[in-house]
Parts: sequence; structure tokens; C-alpha cells
Amino acid sequence: MNISVNGAQVNFVEGKLVLAYFNVSFSAGQFPNSLSGTLQITGDQGVTIESTQAEVAAVAKTVILDLVNEDKGAAK
Repeated sequence: MNISVNGAQVNFVEGKLVLAYFNVSFSAGQFPNSLSGTLQITGDQGVTIESTQAEVAAVAKTVILDLVNEDKGAAK
């Protein structure tokens, strides 16, 4: 799975920078069994403005796998 952290959206709250979300894009698999898309990873998912790209990518991978597994459950 390829995951790219493309940047962060931050806001000023009471004079301090606060993370709104990280932009993440991903691709996995090969046609016809491939999946690609974009996500927004927020502080609610355990990242902060000080998180590294690797930490954000790890959270994104977990979110993607959860989405895939949820979809498999719906298909049954």
C-alpha cells in the first residue's frame, strides 16, 4: 500500500496553531483489485500538529483497513 501525507490544514485558536487535518492519499493493489483515494486524518484519530509523516501514515493505514473490512462485512 502506498500512502502519501500531502500536507496539513491548521488553524489559529486563541493565538496558537491547532491541527485541523492532514491530507493523505493512498493506492493499493493492482487492477482490477485496486483501491485508491484520499483521506483527512484529524486529531480525533490520535495525531497532532507535531506528528511525523510516518505516524500519520500509520493512522491512515489503520483507517483504510477498517474501511475495507467494514465494506467486506456489508457484502456478506
